[in-house]
Amino acid sequence: MTIALYIRVSTEEQAREGFSIPEQQERLRAFCTAHGWTDYAFFIDDGYSAKDTNRPAFRRMTDDIRAGRIHMVITTKIDRLTRRLIDLLTFVDELDMYDCTYKSASETFDTGTAVGRMVLQLLGVFAEFERERIAERVRENMYHAAKQGRPVTAPCFGYDVADGQYVINEEEAHWVRKMVDMTLNGHGTWSVAKMLNENGVRTKRGREWTLKAVRVFLWKNEMLRGNTVWNQHARKNGRLIQRPPDEWLLVEGTHEPILDQETYRKLQDVLDRSQRAAPRSKGSRYLLSGLVFCGHCGAKMYGMDTTCKKNGREYRPPARYLCAGYTKKGQCFYHYIPCSALDQQVIREIVSLSQTDLDVPLHAVSVQENHIRGELSQSKRQLAFMDERFQRQIRAFELGILDEADLLEAKTRLNEEKRALREKIRTLEERVEAEVSPEAVQAKIRNRITTLQEAVENDDRERLKNGIREIVHQVTVYDGSRIEISFWV
Repeated sequence: MTIALYIRVSTEEQAREGFSIPEQQERLRAFCTAHGWTDYAFFIDDGYSAKDTNRPAFRRMTDDIRAGRIHMVITTKIDRLTRRLIDLLTFVDELDMYDCTYKSASETFDTGTAVGRMVLQLLGVFAEFERERIAERVRENMYHAAKQGRPVTAPCFGYDVADGQYVINEEEAHWVRKMVDMTLNGHGTWSVAKMLNENGVRTKRGREWTLKAVRVFLWKNEMLRGNTVWNQHARKNGRLIQRPPDEWLLVEGTHEPILDQETYRKLQDVLDRSQRAAPRSKGSRYLLSGLVFCGHCGAKMYGMDTTCKKNGREYRPPARYLCAGYTKKGQCFYHYIPCSALDQQVIREIVSLSQTDLDVPLHAVSVQENHIRGELSQSKRQLAFMDERFQRQIRAFELGILDEADLLEAKTRLNEEKRALREKIRTLEERVEAEVSPEAVQAKIRNRITTLQEAVENDDRERLKNGIREIVHQVTVYDGSRIEISFWV
């Protein structure tokens, strides 16, 4: 059996004395020579952090331990193995299971004894503490860099980093504007991804575009309008999760925008409405999937196309929208409406709006207004949270944790943030008032009707489907015949 000499160095540690791969190799080789061990093999992870054990050489070494090919593991220091106590204990338990021991070339203990295991655990606690302190310092440095508008995250498609700032990549920006133009004109993410791939355009990572990649790129991507968002996501148990919005840091005007504010706002308006359709309805062949509701029980009505038998012969009745309250729950009563009849009636109702003065009593619901109101509500909560933060800092000053200079600095910084937030709240309140003016309502309706008419004339079903969702909020069916349509603004 062989001794495993495990070496690890992270990207940040490569330039520090005593951490390079050759230095670790030389030290481990000398350690083996001093003990008369000659049967050993190196396992090297170059450029990997100790935050977890998901490293290629570490996995190979673990496989060899389980196969009985290794009876001892040696590192220069315990933190070369891992900086997480739970990972360390799990690894040592597995070593015991396969009659394998662990030694450190610079720390005196042997996991083959009870005292050695106790010392190992104590060292593991300090290694984890050091890792968390390092992480805190890195986060603090990144926070201050982000507040100053310096790049702290990789640039998205359309941007590069040059001279310590985000700069527009004009070749990629051309395709960004093309993607936005297609989306605003009623094309779905499938059409956008198809266009990009047909033109040989690849993502920032060199991959082909997918429906999901297009949507993730366009939806709430603040970088496109010149802003930087930091601390939006975190990793937990290997998964990427989104932090609460009040923990984000949004810095406005950090670089030149690809999209102006009005275009960005219109884009988010369109994407928010398309998001409202259920994932299954997006791929459905039924034109009004996700929009049709039963007027009696409030359940959705689903498109259904079945094969029936009569007198021994199969036939296919016209596709229909059926009440799910009856078919899935046994509630309500059996009623339906033919898909083609409802589709045509909804399109006629929409087109007829262009022939009126738009003073008809529409049940108008503004998605953009709802979006702005949500952002406004969140901003007001953040403002209230700032007052709570300062109260905690005052208590820290009273307890002697903060000195007077720190308290004054915190107060100045907080006042600046509150001033910016109050200005943002004022702007959002003005936008809410402007969004619901009669002129704005009429202009939006006419523009969306024009887009839908073009889709009907060109027999573009995907664009027609998206166009209907731009205008129709809900279709309510009564007794399989009478319908009511409520519209978005």
